[in-house]
Amino acid sequence: MPMDIDSSGGVAYTLDVSIGQDKKVVPVLVDTGSADLWVSASPCDNCTKSGMINTGIITNDGCDLKSKTYGSGSVHGCLVPTDVAIGDYALKDYPLLAARDTEGFDGKYMSGIFGLAMNKISIDNHATPIDLMYSASLISTLEVGFYLTRQGDGSEIVFGNPHSDKHANHSKKVQLDKQGDGGLYRIRLDSFVSHDQPITGSNPKMQDIDVIIDTGTTNLLVTESMMSPMYAALGGLQQPDDCMFVAPCEGPDNPDAALALQFAGTVFPIKWQDLVLRPSTSKPDHCYLRTQRTPAENYILIGSAFLHNTYHVINAATGQVTFYGLN
Repeated sequence: MPMDIDSSGGVAYTLDVSIGQDKKVVPVLVDTGSADLWVSASPCDNCTKSGMINTGIITNDGCDLKSKTYGSGSVHGCLVPTDVAIGDYALKDYPLLAARDTEGFDGKYMSGIFGLAMNKISIDNHATPIDLMYSASLISTLEVGFYLTRQGDGSEIVFGNPHSDKHANHSKKVQLDKQGDGGLYRIRLDSFVSHDQPITGSNPKMQDIDVIIDTGTTNLLVTESMMSPMYAALGGLQQPDDCMFVAPCEGPDNPDAALALQFAGTVFPIKWQDLVLRPSTSKPDHCYLRTQRTPAENYILIGSAFLHNTYHVINAATGQVTFYGLN
């Protein structure tokens, strides 16, 4: 059964969960790039300062402090057995991470994170919420489907057997096996494509690239050596004043064909509106794009700028990812 998730301008997606016996409603970021469920505890000064909801969950001073680091921040707290309801799915005494301190999160739209990666990377490798939903026969498979709109209402998350969702175009489907032995959804990208041609460069790794699919990330995070050939294909350039890459805000001719990702021989175009971030201060007719650098060298991250253009399914048992075109 699909559940509505909220979109913060097409940048981040949150799901309301109910916490504790009093069923306190808490918006948590839906994140396939991590595997733990955490919410703000009481007290948590940095949580409330950032605008997070005070959940009323109490942690003991002598509790075993756990820490998690994310791309945009960190959280420190203790595991507290707490009732959690995710829509109609109720988990009794789930050991969620009650945050006593956080850094780097915007509490105006989220008061925690709901990690949907594999339990290999959860705290102490404990069972994740989706693991427990499956073991309690609340869902039929360890799969989650995502339909992520650009803005406003309509985004959905589907737990258990999500492949029949109305948004999935079964005539355009690829199923991709997990790469490596980690707990993230790491799959193989054939190539970047621009106007029906692969993007090539001096870097030999412009093809057959490991990518991590991450609903908690907005941008396409690529390696330094990929930036020049990608922006060249997009009609862009590197500004001499700040060394940042920009491209014409209106895009090249036929901008919706300017960038696509090819998986298992199937090309998934990205609409130009999903790539544009904001105008350059020194060159107003050019814009910064959502194709940004990552310090990693052996993989890249793919966030919602691409995921808006597909319906996708992750499998928390196998690490497989399935992409569908959109109906």
